[in-house]
Amino acid sequence: MKTEWLRKTIADFDPYFVAPIAEKHVINANENYLNVLTIPGVKEELIQALDTFRPQIYPKPMSDDIRKALADYIGAKPENFIVGNGGDEMITYLLGTFLDPGDQILIHSPTFDMYELGAETLGASAIKVKDLPGYRRDQKGLLEAVRRYQPKVTVICNPNNPTGDLLPRAFIEEVLKAADNIVFVDEAYMEFAQKESVIDLIDTYPNLIVLRTLSKAFALAGMRCGYLAADEALIEAIAKIKAPYNLNAFTQLFAPIVIRHREDIFKVRDAICVERDRLYAAMKEIPSVTVYPSCTNFLLVQVDKKQEEIFEALRRKDILVKIYRNSQDIPNGFRISVTTKDVDDVLISVFREALA
Repeated sequence: MKTEWLRKTIADFDPYFVAPIAEKHVINANENYLNVLTIPGVKEELIQALDTFRPQIYPKPMSDDIRKALADYIGAKPENFIVGNGGDEMITYLLGTFLDPGDQILIHSPTFDMYELGAETLGASAIKVKDLPGYRRDQKGLLEAVRRYQPKVTVICNPNNPTGDLLPRAFIEEVLKAADNIVFVDEAYMEFAQKESVIDLIDTYPNLIVLRTLSKAFALAGMRCGYLAADEALIEAIAKIKAPYNLNAFTQLFAPIVIRHREDIFKVRDAICVERDRLYAAMKEIPSVTVYPSCTNFLLVQVDKKQEEIFEALRRKDILVKIYRNSQDIPNGFRISVTTKDVDDVLISVFREALA
């Protein structure tokens, strides 16, 4: 293929790479171990709903049933939401709505890769504000950058992936007041943090857009259901570039059921938080390991030595974690999704044996 056929912004672009998976215990993508179909009420309601399910018919263009369920859950109007195939599609729609070639986004670093990658494909660029030591966000630096550059989109991942750091709501309000343009707050892991959300402020700040997902605490990663919450005018603007039938009919059937059964699902969320704290305490006691506090379902871990040896030892135990090889932002790092106690105990023993 001739490279000149390609759009210039992606000619030399390295895509987000997902390696093939062979391990039994995959704890590299922050998935929830819960199978929601093991909850009797969820399964029963789904079976009943399938009696009237018609896969031969196009799905509802705006995922009306999910929007109604979200309105009940969040405490907003259905018109305040737009729904799509996971947070990734929502990020693509948001950036595609507001960025022109040459525009700038502001991000903190390290954070989720898709913000910068999405901006680059559109010919925009990223201004980065590096974290302070200990992977705490530089609040002063972020505010100064907003005021100085007035980027087209300011991105705040809260809680942050991959560090687990949580910014206070009051700070994000400062950013909203300082920004003349869009402030995009990614709250994919907020159900684990259970505090400092700004999603109830979408009617107060017309430049605020909040991302949520059903992939994490709701355990629906395979269903690919994410959503944006914002002022109705912003939702209508983003809908201009949405594919007409972007979200499949089965996800539109299943997602509202899961949202309605959130009380049972969040019992597992709470158990994951308890296990996270146990895993954090155990990892903190291992020599040559630095583990960072987290309010999510994952932990960021760094080692002084033997990074590759530990990674391969875990694979031999059928455990796959996220490894940061040759990373300047997270040297010798791992991101570990919190799972069940038995798997976590094996993981702890591998680190202990390797670093004893």
